[in-house]
Amino acid sequence: MKHSIHPGAATPGQRHGAMRGGGRRCRLAMLLVLLAAVGCKGTQPAAQKGDKRYQRKPIVERNDEQLKTEAMLIDAKMLAETGHEEEAAGRYLQVLTRDPKNTAAMFELSRLVAAQGMADSAIALGRRAAEGDRDNIWYARHLATLYQLTNRRKELIATWESIVERRPAVIDYYYELSDAYTLNKDYKGAIATLNRVEKMVGVTEPVSMQKAKLWNAMGRTDKATQEVEALAKAMPQVGRYNAILAESYMQNGKYDKAKEHYDRVLASDPDDPYIHISLAEYYKATKQPQKAYEELKRGLTGGSLSTANKLQIVTNFYSSEEFYGIHSQYAFDLAATAMRGSDDSTTYAAFYGDILMRQRKYGEAAHQFALALGRDSSKYEIWEALLVSELSDYSDTALLASHARRASRLFPFHPLPYYIQAVVEHDNGRYGEAIKLAKHCEQMGFDKGYLEPETYAMLAECYNRLDDTACYAYYERVLKLEPGDINIMNSYAYRLAIDKHRLDKAEQMSKKTLEAEPDNPYYLDTYAWILHQMGRDKEARKYIEKAIKRDDTSDEVREHYNAIMKGQ
Repeated sequence: MKHSIHPGAATPGQRHGAMRGGGRRCRLAMLLVLLAAVGCKGTQPAAQKGDKRYQRKPIVERNDEQLKTEAMLIDAKMLAETGHEEEAAGRYLQVLTRDPKNTAAMFELSRLVAAQGMADSAIALGRRAAEGDRDNIWYARHLATLYQLTNRRKELIATWESIVERRPAVIDYYYELSDAYTLNKDYKGAIATLNRVEKMVGVTEPVSMQKAKLWNAMGRTDKATQEVEALAKAMPQVGRYNAILAESYMQNGKYDKAKEHYDRVLASDPDDPYIHISLAEYYKATKQPQKAYEELKRGLTGGSLSTANKLQIVTNFYSSEEFYGIHSQYAFDLAATAMRGSDDSTTYAAFYGDILMRQRKYGEAAHQFALALGRDSSKYEIWEALLVSELSDYSDTALLASHARRASRLFPFHPLPYYIQAVVEHDNGRYGEAIKLAKHCEQMGFDKGYLEPETYAMLAECYNRLDDTACYAYYERVLKLEPGDINIMNSYAYRLAIDKHRLDKAEQMSKKTLEAEPDNPYYLDTYAWILHQMGRDKEARKYIEKAIKRDDTSDEVREHYNAIMKGQ
């Protein structure tokens, strides 16, 4: 029967004692003082129990004193197990008074005081028990436990060394000794101990892998690799050892050696998705992005990886700069591969929608965002992505307006849903309604300028359509924010030309649009019409002729052409 200390677990006796108060520890301490006073006094021989737990040699006969001592030990043990630790300690003390060399009493009393947190006393008793009966391994193991709990590393190592010396055939004791050396950061001692195990049982995974870890902790990656190589050689049928070696060589920049071991794994199990993923890492490290992509795609399409795992692999494989930048073509296709056949596409729809948006696949992106919102409609950023996608696609304005109205109800303090409603109203010719919605955006204010020029442009265009000169002020606001916006310059200049107002300003703005896009028929038409309004039809003619050559379908351009040519 094993005896061990369990300081973290409360026995029934410990719970009973806790209810009676904190005086018990003090009384135990007093008993220990008495025990120290007794010392080695006494004339009675040590009891030799026949119980295997104490590992005594069997005796044929016991005298009365021996039987009485044994009875006291049994009584003390029963008291301890029923929660009467103080009485049990007193009874063990009586045993030691009768027989100061009784190691069983020392051991049990050591366990009792250790449970009360009296580590030094427990160690003193445990040491006396272990030294008094060197054949009893349980005593030595108990002492080792006490040394470990109190972080006495040198004593811990010495104790396990003595245990191994006494029981050299028990493999587990070598592992304990190796752990003791490791705890003391004596990695060479730990490795030497494991080498002794290896001589006994041959090359095994637990020993080789632990030695590899210890060599790595010492910064000897070469030695760590040798350990795994020996393991792979001893067990060629186990593919993961080659995979471990390949990873080790990859970390050390030895790519040729890594490839050699990856190929061995691939030959043994070509359908394993992880070998293809590992090969992708190899090709990425060796600057072969096309092959890296191909291997990663094989890994994603083979095996039984979940969609979550596939997407995590893809996003971990590329940095953000690579994912959305130089390797976006590969990354986006791999993300689509990961999503294909997903049994729960709504979980990853927002992520995939973002990828589709970046590819300008706005209709597909909108579908993904709608799926995501069907799962959880509480996230405004997904609503915003949906609205932007649908606005960019602009194939279903009724659905766009419906989504914008719902978003404005859910998130009344965000301007985008109102702005998008204004866009739809404007395009349907309901300029008054568009102005109300855009004004609402203006009243809400613009966080760091978000939607400010767009809202003013919307108001300018709506007032322009209503022939309201209020458009002037909004055109001016847009150009103050974005002085290079040639579309706004063109609209503003044309409005001024129609109103025959500030034609010099109109001419300057229109000229800038032509400098930017000299062949744009609408910019040519605007400039020609401004010149016409200024009475400069001779100059206007060459611009209107260029305009009609580039667009002879516009009624407005044809009307201006006829007017200017007639003026000649």
